[in-house]
Amino acid sequence: MPLQNRVDPFSRFHAVDMRGLFTGNRGILHDPETQTIRKMSWATVGWVICTLEPLPGQQKRTRLMSKGKWTELFFLDEATGLAAGHRPCHACRREAAITFRDAVGTQKISDLNTLINTEMKPHLRVHAPVDRAVCKPSKLPDGAMFAIGDASYLKWQGAAYPWSFLGYGTPEKLPGAALRLTPTASCTALHNGYEPKLHPSLSA
Repeated sequence: MPLQNRVDPFSRFHAVDMRGLFTGNRGILHDPETQTIRKMSWATVGWVICTLEPLPGQQKRTRLMSKGKWTELFFLDEATGLAAGHRPCHACRREAAITFRDAVGTQKISDLNTLINTEMKPHLRVHAPVDRAVCKPSKLPDGAMFAIGDASYLKWQGAAYPWSFLGYGTPEKLPGAALRLTPTASCTALHNGYEPKLHPSLSA
């Protein structure tokens, strides 16, 4: 049975079979006995996108959601992780993290965390929801994501690609208006040339 640790572009957790290209974390969010997510959306300020391979010298865990270990989250691709409020990990993806930080224009990773957290956390607080920013998808950078109702899309090369846990669907015409999902700092990085790693279904 799949665990509830697959993340969609709205930053919500789901239990589905597909894992995607990246893992990541927001701290310890799970009950190790039941391997279920507690009623919390984050436990750290650094929400990261990591490689699926462990760091040199470390072993891949045989059991996910272990006791005392961070909760493994999974993303279809990097654009999904960025939309969900994550950034490249400075430990396992150092080069990408530095490129991303410089593209945002911050001096420290901690400053980057603050920018993203300040925008994302109100969306995830059940008792204090905040409307997301209305945008013109045509003005978004390639690699950013937006939503119409409960459906999310990737803006890529002048088209809207429907998102799912299986990958991207047939491209559609960009709508005139939508709700922006990718936080401002990440959109700035994309505008300034950061290239996210995208799911191969996009080219298919």
